[in-house]
Amino acid sequence: MRPPASTLTPEMLATADAIDEELKIEMKNVLNAVERDRDAVDDVVRKKWLFGHMIRKHVLPIALRFGVEPHWLYRAAYSYASPYLELSARADRLGSDEISLSALFASTPWEDLPGKNMRWADWWSILEAPNLRRDVRLINLVAAKVENSGVRNARSLVTTIRKHFKNWDTTHLSDQQLADTVESIAV
Repeated sequence: MRPPASTLTPEMLATADAIDEELKIEMKNVLNAVERDRDAVDDVVRKKWLFGHMIRKHVLPIALRFGVEPHWLYRAAYSYASPYLELSARADRLGSDEISLSALFASTPWEDLPGKNMRWADWWSILEAPNLRRDVRLINLVAAKVENSGVRNARSLVTTIRKHFKNWDTTHLSDQQLADTVESIAV
């Protein structure tokens, strides 16, 4: 919640202006990089990954330097993401908006990313699930399972996996334990 304007100090306003100026410059760099990448022209998954990678490279450091929650800065980035990305109804869910999910998506290097041949809609189904996105390892394992299943629309498969992990804290599991658990889920 935004504090009342009467409680904003000149220092707070100066910091907000500095963040906004940096964000404007860095979002231009992000969009230019996505536009220049020839591999991203016809590959939506590559384009979303590259967008997220550039957000992590250019915008996330601003949030860290100023001590701002990254999701709030990602929300502000929509002001400068047009025409590539417009603020949508999905952006109302903090952390579930396209910029936040693209940044999460790009937390895995492109070379190591499973599911490059999946549709972006299938990736979105995985990334938007709060209980899956808490553990990047789980995101990658689910994507690999979806890709290996060969299904065209992965929503029902992702829903089954998401329900399985509904109340789990997977962060304490080893990589192998997590992989075995995902593999054991019947689809």
